[in-house]
Amino acid sequence: MGGLAHYLEAEGIPTALISLIRGHTERMKPPRALFVPFPLGRPFGAPNAPDFQRKVLSTVLALLERQDGPILEDFPDKAPGPQELSDEEMEGWTCPINFSSSVDDLSDTEKFSKAIKQEIALLRPWYEESVAKQNGRRLDGLTEFSTEEIVDHLVAYAEDQDTPSFLEGENMARAIKLTCDDLKHFYYQAALAKPAATYEDIDNWFFGESLGGTLILEIRKILIGLEDPVLKRVGLINLLPHAMSHHAT
Repeated sequence: MGGLAHYLEAEGIPTALISLIRGHTERMKPPRALFVPFPLGRPFGAPNAPDFQRKVLSTVLALLERQDGPILEDFPDKAPGPQELSDEEMEGWTCPINFSSSVDDLSDTEKFSKAIKQEIALLRPWYEESVAKQNGRRLDGLTEFSTEEIVDHLVAYAEDQDTPSFLEGENMARAIKLTCDDLKHFYYQAALAKPAATYEDIDNWFFGESLGGTLILEIRKILIGLEDPVLKRVGLINLLPHAMSHHAT
């Protein structure tokens, strides 16, 4: 986006952007940028915090009044955490359910598929409660597959990388990216039903404890080992947040 800003400015269109990776922005030197100390993919900091999100937006828009660029300002505040919690909730977030599966890899794909679908079934009531709390808004829904169908597609790909794309009109790289996102978002939606959840808590739970996270990490490992540069890039960049790289093996 920093490079695009230069082209837009050359056509007389003023720009201001939000930066999540300061080093990239320092090298690109866009006319106006606001660096925010939030995780990748969360440029406005926190879900369900409209006042805070408006503050971020108004801060970056205020840079449009400046003509002394290149400008790189730092947003001064951290994203808000849970508010008005009870003493019990303040003890920290815990998973809504306890997983008790002995499966921890895809060495037996039939057994793994059964176990992860059981996990999904346990999370389903929490997912539905979370959607209801958000007035029907969902984090998932990038594809039309059910969560169980996504598991079937990803496990099949883990078994045979020559399988054709399972998402109509999309190449395999895009199909894997979208279905992995939908699987992850199902889990995150369910986790958000539990008070006191922060995204760092959920990230560590998902990639460190759930079979959903295990499946995505296994797919990532496969993609990174391929020669196809597009699939390799999906594995390297799109499936695991940098802050969660300690969960990669």
